[in-house]
Amino acid sequence: MENHKHNKNNNINPFSPQQPAQPAYFAGRKEEVEYFQRTATNSAKLNPPAPLNYAILGSWGLGKTSLSYEFRDIVLGELKNKISCVCIQCSLSPQACKTWDSFTISFLSNVSSTLNATSKIRMKIESEVKKWEPQFNIGVFSAQRKTQSNQPDLFVALKDLWQKHLKPAGTEIAFVLLDDLHYFPIRPDESAYLTLRSTFQELVNQKCNYSLIITAHSGLFTEIAEIAEPMLRFFKPFELKPFTIDEIREAVEKRLSIAGRSMEIDDEVFEEIASKTGGHPYLLMYAMYELLEIVGSVDRVELRTFSKCWPTIQESLGKTIFNQRLKMASEKERDLLIKIAKSGEDFISPSDVKAPNELFSRLEKKELLTRHERGKYRLFHPLFTEYLKKQ
Repeated sequence: MENHKHNKNNNINPFSPQQPAQPAYFAGRKEEVEYFQRTATNSAKLNPPAPLNYAILGSWGLGKTSLSYEFRDIVLGELKNKISCVCIQCSLSPQACKTWDSFTISFLSNVSSTLNATSKIRMKIESEVKKWEPQFNIGVFSAQRKTQSNQPDLFVALKDLWQKHLKPAGTEIAFVLLDDLHYFPIRPDESAYLTLRSTFQELVNQKCNYSLIITAHSGLFTEIAEIAEPMLRFFKPFELKPFTIDEIREAVEKRLSIAGRSMEIDDEVFEEIASKTGGHPYLLMYAMYELLEIVGSVDRVELRTFSKCWPTIQESLGKTIFNQRLKMASEKERDLLIKIAKSGEDFISPSDVKAPNELFSRLEKKELLTRHERGKYRLFHPLFTEYLKKQ
């Protein structure tokens, strides 16, 4: 628009809202990263082991998975000369988390394909892990050098993996990353959360140095407090917040730089983006992707340009993101969401709209409402509120 100087990279759009940020694009979260860098090294060197466990918590789109990727990159890259470690990463699904046994089978069957190691022990680890190959025959789990049983046993399998393969290869610590832990059902009579805690606690008691890193939505610890309170004390929690304006600038400029785009964005534009998106990482990535699609290969974006583009960006957000999220709600839930949006109140309680508490709880689990003090709720984002007002 203002300046149409072109170069071979000025048509590249480096903003991808559908994907978590890979470490090269990672921005912000300085306190969380520094804490992890410091404590991960300490956990690797303690003997007998006493590793920390970490819980990355936050609402939809705040970058929980991106931070877990960054943690993995830190121990495999930045700290590779300080510690010898492996990372086992598992992205959970509702299907895999139906029962503890279904989770165990899914997790163990993918260990060899999701295990990464620091360079100085990688070849040894790859050689050793080939000796540990879970196999499934008519629903029966077995592992090499392990007695067959009717049900998979996560503790026995991970203990065997550590003692016979990881430790002999020189591993000091194994980080297990479980993404989307909230897919485990909350059942008072069968708590997978307590089983997970007791499994990894006992592994450490047996001098198997496993550190657990989980991601989950913000409300999980509140939901499981009554049935699995010891689980809460098992983790160092990181409650993610929206980006600050400095983090927004870092996230945007880092992607432009890596893509080789010589685009300058005025300070007023960053301030407006911060105001519109509220620093929400996913909405920031979506807005920037749409902005670059509209302006093309310009070298500079001024506030007047962004202001002209914003209605189109907001309309696209409504048709794709907010429409999709609204479909997650039942008809009664949708009616309640629209009623809340049109009430004009920032915070609202079930009694204010004469709706059952259960309805609010369901919408909170779907991350369409967020709970605040004194039983008050609000819609998960002001842009979602604006979208609902038009329904």
